[in-house]
Amino acid sequence: MINQYEIAGIIAGKLPPIKNDLQGCRSGNVYQPIQVLTDYTRRMAIGHDFKMVRKCMALADNIYEQGNPLVRNAIENVFIFSFSSIMALYNIVEWRIVQSYMPARLYALYIQQVLRSKD
Repeated sequence: MINQYEIAGIIAGKLPPIKNDLQGCRSGNVYQPIQVLTDYTRRMAIGHDFKMVRKCMALADNIYEQGNPLVRNAIENVFIFSFSSIMALYNIVEWRIVQSYMPARLYALYIQQVLRSKD
């Protein structure tokens, strides 16, 4: 299982462009590197770099799948939570493209969050 101490290194290894941003993250604080990943994904979405958005989504999904409960919680509360703000950047066609890049597990978590917020 991936723990909170490994997250920054895993993200830096898969996404070298944000390696410097991750260096400021405190060891053991899982939310900081997940926020860096989220911000980078959002920047790529704004720039319509859908290939990189897909890569970020796949990385987040892999981290979620292999993560311990603390890591999974961070993905849900930071990365998944950001989907609504990313959705607001696009028209419906662009959003559907981004949606198609979302791994099924992350999309299902997003739908659960949306439904919970309507209760």
